Amino acid sequence: MSASNCPETPRQKMIGMMYLVYTALLALNVSVNVLDGFNMVDQSLVGTIKSNQVKNEYLYNKFDYLAEQNPEKVGKWLEKSKQFKDESAALYNYIQDLKMLIAKTADGDNYVGDEIFINGGIVDGEVVAPEHIGARDNLDVAAQLTLPDTGTRGKELHEMIDNYRNLAIEMMPDTTKHAALRTNFNTDPRKQNDGSETPWEFGVFHGMPVCAAVTILSKLQTDILSAEAEVVDYLIKQIDASDFRVNKIDALVIPESNYVIKGGTFNADIVLAAMDSTAKPEVFIGGKEIPNGKYSVACNSVGTFNITGELKMKNPAGEVISYPVKSSYIVGEPSVTISADMMNVFYAGIVNPISVSVPGIPSSSLQVTMTNGTINRTATGWSVKPARVGQECKIMVSATMDNGKTQSMGFRSFRVKALPPPIAFIATKGANGLTQKYKGGTGIAKATLLAAAGVRAELDDEDLDVKYNVLSFETNFFDSMGNTLVEPSQGDKFSSKQMDSMKKLVKGKKFFISKIRAKGPDGIERILPPIEVIIN
Repeated sequence: MSASNCPETPRQKMIGMMYLVYTALLALNVSVNVLDGFNMVDQSLVGTIKSNQVKNEYLYNKFDYLAEQNPEKVGKWLEKSKQFKDESAALYNYIQDLKMLIAKTADGDNYVGDEIFINGGIVDGEVVAPEHIGARDNLDVAAQLTLPDTGTRGKELHEMIDNYRNLAIEMMPDTTKHAALRTNFNTDPRKQNDGSETPWEFGVFHGMPVCAAVTILSKLQTDILSAEAEVVDYLIKQIDASDFRVNKIDALVIPESNYVIKGGTFNADIVLAAMDSTAKPEVFIGGKEIPNGKYSVACNSVGTFNITGELKMKNPAGEVISYPVKSSYIVGEPSVTISADMMNVFYAGIVNPISVSVPGIPSSSLQVTMTNGTINRTATGWSVKPARVGQECKIMVSATMDNGKTQSMGFRSFRVKALPPPIAFIATKGANGLTQKYKGGTGIAKATLLAAAGVRAELDDEDLDVKYNVLSFETNFFDSMGNTLVEPSQGDKFSSKQMDSMKKLVKGKKFFISKIRAKGPDGIERILPPIEVIIN
């Protein structure tokens, strides 16, 4: 009989409806075996939590010990560990509070108390599993407290986990650890059987029995403590990660100066130099790489020269560390002091050039003073101008040493004499165009004499470069009667009358230039010996 000919009776309809309701109830009923399985998992997780807490406490105690030994070196990493400890505790405690809230809400008046979840589910050394929750099979409470419309804690937990994961990755750049962090704290949307996606919190808490939700949260707590251990252990290792490993230690003496004056003090730092003979640093001076760190430069000019650059080397962590290089060296002229003790003479009234040198000390570091006169530095040395004849000049030398102190280098005394009288001569031009000095007593061509510039005066010692000015002179000619004809001249040139008299001279004749007045740089006017002029 077809269904169209035999419609259902009201009783049959009621039976069918009751079947459907019963089937649905069967589908919603959670097996006791499944609930017991969650209990076993949670018991294991609580044990892991306790073990991780002990491990983390050990790591923090180790950190504190290291900080006491070397606060400056450990300080940076200790602060990071404290920051991560606080973030870990904040997330762990938030989850702990959520577990307690789920249990309280599920059991209502039958709730056994907060002590069930104290210390991560451990009370007096005994494991407290979700079986202590009366309504452990409740399918609604977890979703009501965590999902939108009825609760916000799921979204809050989602955001806290994301921030915690990102902080752990930031503090632990070791990429081999990142995969585990992203897996344990994965908050990506969950895919459904139909291919659609739901938010992480919906996939975790929707339709989840209380015992399962508590177990999932316990799993998150173990992951937090494990991540905390990984990060803190990594931070401890970073304390020494950038330290250079050494396999050779030498004692070095680093002097303040390699040159010490008698009476001075030799100062040096004696240090241990640790090095890694297997790792060669890169050395750059003035932007140019120095192979094997062997610096060599030609010293072609005197003075103080600076060395600036940097030394680069990779530490065990792979970071390139740069150290500044700064030093200086002094280049001086090869010097020897040779003096004649009988010739230590200064001439009054003129500038006497002197040279002063101290082996190993640059000229710029010398200070030179004197008595009985003045002294000045020149481009090539010093110039001395004595004040009084017959009184000694004392030259005193001191130097500024590398330590900044001034030290006496010694002194020397010099006699002061007046300049010797100069010699007069007639300045003529030779065949090569150079000035010739006719000092008399021998023959001179008449044409050469008439072309002469005049009378000059100079010291007979060519080593003394002293200029004299001839102020006036007289010429003495003789007539046929033996009378002397005197012709004066102002200045150092021959007058026209003197020139006329010289033109009349014949071979073998002679005349004298007398009363030659000259003045030198000392301001003293002198009368010079006469010049006997003989015509060839």
